[in-house]
Amino acid sequence: MKRRTFLLGSLGGAGLITLGGCSGGEDESSAPTTLELGGGTDPATRPTLRLVGDDSGFPSPFAYMRGPGYLKTSLIYDTLVWKDATGELLPWLAESFKSSDDGLLHTFELRPGATWHDGQQVTADDVAFTFEYFRSQTISPQVIIQPLPEFDEVVATGERTVEFRLAAPLAPFFGFGGVGSVPIVPQHIWSSIENAAMESDPAVLVGSGPYRLESYSQGEGGYLYEAYDEHYLGTPFVRRLEYRPVGDALAGVAAGDLDVATASGVIPAVLEPFRANPDLEVLDAPSGNAGSGLFWNLARGGALADVRFRHACAMAIDRDDMVQRLHGGNAEPGNPGWIPRANRFHADVEQYPFDPAGAEALLDEAGYARAGEGGVRQGPDGQALRFTLLVTGMSPVIDLVVGALGAVGVELTPQALDTPSFNQQVIAGESEMSIIGFGGMNTDHAPGYLRQVYSSNTRTTQHAQGYVNPEVDRLCEQQQQEIDESQQMETVAEIQRLIAEDLPILPLVYPDSFAIYNKAAFDAWYYTEGGVGSTVPAIDNKHVFLTGRQAGLDIRAIDEGE
Repeated sequence: MKRRTFLLGSLGGAGLITLGGCSGGEDESSAPTTLELGGGTDPATRPTLRLVGDDSGFPSPFAYMRGPGYLKTSLIYDTLVWKDATGELLPWLAESFKSSDDGLLHTFELRPGATWHDGQQVTADDVAFTFEYFRSQTISPQVIIQPLPEFDEVVATGERTVEFRLAAPLAPFFGFGGVGSVPIVPQHIWSSIENAAMESDPAVLVGSGPYRLESYSQGEGGYLYEAYDEHYLGTPFVRRLEYRPVGDALAGVAAGDLDVATASGVIPAVLEPFRANPDLEVLDAPSGNAGSGLFWNLARGGALADVRFRHACAMAIDRDDMVQRLHGGNAEPGNPGWIPRANRFHADVEQYPFDPAGAEALLDEAGYARAGEGGVRQGPDGQALRFTLLVTGMSPVIDLVVGALGAVGVELTPQALDTPSFNQQVIAGESEMSIIGFGGMNTDHAPGYLRQVYSSNTRTTQHAQGYVNPEVDRLCEQQQQEIDESQQMETVAEIQRLIAEDLPILPLVYPDSFAIYNKAAFDAWYYTEGGVGSTVPAIDNKHVFLTGRQAGLDIRAIDEGE
């Protein structure tokens, strides 16, 4: 049985699980995974890698912004377990754990040699402190990884032993918001900081991870990381990480100014020269892992709260045309049930195919009459169907949505905001309609993502604004406790059916993503199965920087000619 399967299967049975070591072992059960997936096999010069920079916030576990910020924070701070390319859970700060038969008690043993960047020992008290400290803080929803509220008790029972005591089984225990994603922080640094979200002194960025932050240019998005050569798993293979702000990432990698760049939804013709270049490699990401959607704020009432109006809007928008016109087929239409087709939790739901005549008829039936031929419709209350559409920048998607809804009598006025202001207004419920980007739908987090977006008990930028359905809330909580995946799939399928029917969000398009890299600079890039931290669909997994490989914990040999 693969180690990941063994780990997750242990939730239903007691036993001690030893997570493989960081050096070669004598037998199959204790040896680290050595599966080679196409890169990272030969000895190589210890590289410096140049990546695309963007300002994703101060990289503390309490202040970063969304998925890109989490990735940068994870370079500094480690978790108890972590995933490689295969999605296998590997030992990280923890060297072993055991679970009770009922899945309510999980005991972890920390590695004896793990230290913080200031040389102090990582202890079980730090782990217990981390979960308690998160609970004591008020943290922005843009900090996407926070411990799930189901972690009732985290107790240090020894210097290196920590127990997680749950009131009920927890399906994502190892995943999003669990031990495979929550960054452990040092008690001796953070215990004296009252407001973690406002702390921006680089001196507090003392982690146990494989890299230390050397510089950060706020606003520009430049980050510089140096390897922490005393890391407990070994000296990191990649010496230095430079996140550089650039105007055109693909041009940057073509010119040799970057070693890797990512692109989403580009047409095939754009990729052709990169695929033809023998010095470069194009890596296809799992499909359905990023997208954008049209959000209505139901709390504003009126037409926005009328499901017939939202259904009509969906029928007026040609999502198949978006796939072809904007992406040349390198995308798939957004799914009203949120989860993309490639994910095992996907369920078939109503798709609202393009039907502008049907949209007009539905609006007429609902009492939204046109003021005149080609005019803006009015509701039964006399209010014109004119709305502000919040966006973070102008794009062809916005033009297509504005045009499609204008054709059926709904007038939208786009208002572009910078990302922090946009996030603030959306989370505060100050929008009418908005187009919001999101990622990570096709990851291990897919069931929990539904809860994060559609439950009325959560608040994130991608939250379904003003949407309250008690049955959806109940099912979102139920699936969190379903360890049996077949049962969880049934529950998640029902959630998808309900949200597609209520339609507080219309996912518009899920563009395909690609990574393009210079093979001579580094050849082991990969997209993590199930997502980094079980949620971020990106290539910059710290595992590959630490090991120089795609799987396992053996660190790639350094070329002796270095």
